[in-house]
Amino acid sequence: MPYRTIKAKNLFILFAVILGLPLLFMAGCKSLVKTIYNSMDCDQFNIDHIELRTGIDVPKVKRQSCQLNDSLRTIEFAVLLNSEEVKAYSAKYFTWDSSLYTAEGLSSDTKWQASLDTSSRALIFNLYYLRNE
Repeated sequence: MPYRTIKAKNLFILFAVILGLPLLFMAGCKSLVKTIYNSMDCDQFNIDHIELRTGIDVPKVKRQSCQLNDSLRTIEFAVLLNSEEVKAYSAKYFTWDSSLYTAEGLSSDTKWQASLDTSSRALIFNLYYLRNE
């Protein structure tokens, strides 16, 4: 085989690898996000699932309870932030509602409510799944 044919073949392989690896990586990342979004248990990807569904960043927490009943998931965390961090966190994601900080939202497949009690440091999420997943 002539030298030019081998060089062209090697360049083609190198080009295919350089183009193919990022595409495979992006497809893998997209698949992982979809897996997390559709995760329906209380252990694997629980916090990531909540963050994807609600858009609220879950801070340092300790899970107190998690219940999944048909189309409702209720999760309670104890927030592990100092007082100033809790104040900044509540101002970023919640609005004051007489006794609690609350937030809520709706997407095509999830209705959710969140509450933060700054005195007990309880952070509670209720996720209502609108479609069977």
